[in-house]
Amino acid sequence: MKDSNSKKIKKAGRKDEEKTLIDDILDFVKVFVISAIVVLLFVNFIAHPVNVEGRSMSPTLLNGEYGFTNLISLATGKVNRGDIVVVTMPDEETGEEERWVKRIIGLPGETVEGKEGVVYINGEALDESSYLKQDFMDQTLADFKAEYGVDYGPFTSDFGPVTLGEDEYWVMGDNRPHSKDSRYPTVGPVKKDQLYGKGILVLYPFDKIGVK
Repeated sequence: MKDSNSKKIKKAGRKDEEKTLIDDILDFVKVFVISAIVVLLFVNFIAHPVNVEGRSMSPTLLNGEYGFTNLISLATGKVNRGDIVVVTMPDEETGEEERWVKRIIGLPGETVEGKEGVVYINGEALDESSYLKQDFMDQTLADFKAEYGVDYGPFTSDFGPVTLGEDEYWVMGDNRPHSKDSRYPTVGPVKKDQLYGKGILVLYPFDKIGVK
């Protein structure tokens, strides 16, 4: 009698263990699915990961920095001059979509011009001293000559004047000698629907954490 009861208890114990294991697996699956949905919503509607490639935004953003760009702010707020944005651009060779990180320089309806190293907005010189320091510009031009054996000329090459349309923006990289941007005829002004994200929250490297 004791042996029979013992077997029943063991079988019941196994069933309880199996049930617990199944419950644990189901709970894990639920958590995984919910987490995946949250991540997808976050990445597609709130923020999107950005990996900075190249030196076009130096010294503000450096090659290899990783973070997120804000998608919501473009839908809920306006874009201002000086904002860092992620721009959707088609690759010239493959036609595939690329995302470039640039800075807003000219706004819709404005006339933008680059002359003798100075950017003019509607005929008035633009103050870019908050993100372009003279020592950085001097060093960049010296490095350019050392690398290519020729003078680049003014830090910001001449362009324009260009009058922007109602939904057009003029974008440039901070590292002008090494930035492909609106100054190039193959790029030109970007449309509002090409603006993908606004601002960059840098998360890596850890010593660079912050909003740009």
